[in-house]
Amino acid sequence: KMQINVVFRHMESSKALREYAEKKLERVRASGEKIIEIEVVYIQEKQDFIVEFLANFQGHTLKVTERDGSAFAATDLAIDKFNRQLHRIQDRSRDRKHAPSI
Repeated sequence: KMQINVVFRHMESSKALREYAEKKLERVRASGEKIIEIEVVYIQEKQDFIVEFLANFQGHTLKVTERDGSAFAATDLAIDKFNRQLHRIQDRSRDRKHAPSI
């Protein structure tokens, strides 16, 4: 089972944001990846919100950072980037497994 830790820095803890991130990450879990743990860090910096995703899976560590005026929008941007990087890693490992030996 994938563990999701949500951390808030320089801002109030938000139940709505925590649930939003967890709901979005459930879709990643449904993709079948063997992700052990994801840490979601929300940081407020002046008028911006920074969202970081740190994930550990299959010997890889994946880090994604996004910034936006809205914490929810930053979460969406980070999820999109996270999914793209995840697919890139999946494709690379698939290519290696099926590469013809010389």
